[in-house]
Amino acid sequence: MLYMPIIALFYMENGLSVGGIMVVQAIYSTTIALAEIPSGYWADSFGRKRSITLGMTLLLIGFCILSLSYSFIGFSLAALIMGFGVSFISGTDSALLYDSLVVTNQEHQYLKYAGQKYSLATFAEASAAILGGWLAEYYGLRYTFYAQIFITLIGIFTALSLVEVNPQSSKDIGWPNIKRILRYVSLENKELRSFIFLSAIVGAATITIAWFAQPFFKDMGISAGWIGNLWALLNLTVALFSFIAHRIYGLISQRAVVLIIIVGIALNYIAIGFNYNYIGIAFIFFIYMLRGIATPVLLNFVNKITPSDMRATVLSIRSFIIRICFSLIAPFMGWISDTYTLSQAFIVAGITFGIMGLITIFTLKKSLE
Repeated sequence: MLYMPIIALFYMENGLSVGGIMVVQAIYSTTIALAEIPSGYWADSFGRKRSITLGMTLLLIGFCILSLSYSFIGFSLAALIMGFGVSFISGTDSALLYDSLVVTNQEHQYLKYAGQKYSLATFAEASAAILGGWLAEYYGLRYTFYAQIFITLIGIFTALSLVEVNPQSSKDIGWPNIKRILRYVSLENKELRSFIFLSAIVGAATITIAWFAQPFFKDMGISAGWIGNLWALLNLTVALFSFIAHRIYGLISQRAVVLIIIVGIALNYIAIGFNYNYIGIAFIFFIYMLRGIATPVLLNFVNKITPSDMRATVLSIRSFIIRICFSLIAPFMGWISDTYTLSQAFIVAGITFGIMGLITIFTLKKSLE
C-alpha cells in the first residue's frame, strides 16, 4: 500500500477538499458495503482462492484508472472498481485462514496466527509508506500510483498460489441459503450480531482516523516524505500490538479488553481535537495501538461463534456494516471539517464512536467474561 500516506494529498493536489475526499471514500465504502455480502457468499460457494484472485484483479484495474485520473469523476470511478475488488478479498482471507487451521486441528491458535498475519501486513504497509513517501517527495505524488500497479501484480500471483479449503457444494448455493445465513446472523444468534456490530464500530473508527490523519499532518506543515515516515511508524505500532494481541488478551478479561478499546479510541479522538498541534500526533499513535489489539481480538470473537459453511459470508456482513458506518459518518465529519474545523470534527467523531460502542457493549454484558 505505497499510496496510503499520500492519497489524501494526491486528491488535494487535484482540487478536492476534505469534504470531497470523504465523498470519494464514501463511494468506495458504499460499494464495498453493497458488494460485501454477495461477494462473501460467492467466496463460500465457489472458492476463497478464486474470490481473492478476482479481487486483486479488480484492484489492479482500479489503480490503473486512479493513476490516470485528474478529477472527482475519475477518482470516483476508480473508487467504485476498487470497492468491488476489496469486497472479494475482505473477510475471505480471514475465513480461509480459520478453515485452514480447522483442517490442521489448530483452530485454537487462530488469534495468534491472525495477529501475526495482521502484524506482517501492517509491517509491509509501514515499509511501503517510507517508499511511497519518498517517491512522492522526489518524483511526484502520481508516481506512487504507477509503482502501486506493479505491487498489485505481485498480489495477483500470490493469490494464485493459495490452497483452497472446503469449497461448498453446488447444491447449497442459492437465494434460500443466503436468506438462511442472514436470518441466522440478524435474528437467531444475538451474540454474533452484537459482536459484529462492535467490531464494525471499531473498524469504522480506525478507517476514519486513517483519512483524518493526513489532513492533520498537512495542517502541521509536515512534508510528504515525512508523512510517509510517520505512516510507517504508525503501521509498525499496529504490527507490534497485533503481534502480541493474543498475549494481552490472555492477561485481562474480555470485558476489560473491549472497554479499553472503545473508551480508548473515543477519548483519543477527543484528545486530538483539543490538542490540534504536534501533541495530537501522540494520540493518533494511541489509536493505532488500540487498532493493533482490536482487529485480531474482535475477529477471533466472531470466528469462534460462526459455523464454517457461512464464515466468509458472516465476515462480509461484518465488513458491510463497517463500510455502512463509515459511509454515513465520513461525509458528515468532512462537512464539519470544511464548515468549521478539523479539530472539531475529531471531537464529534470521538463522541459518536464512544456512544455507539458503549451501547453495543451493553448488549454483550452477558457474553463477555
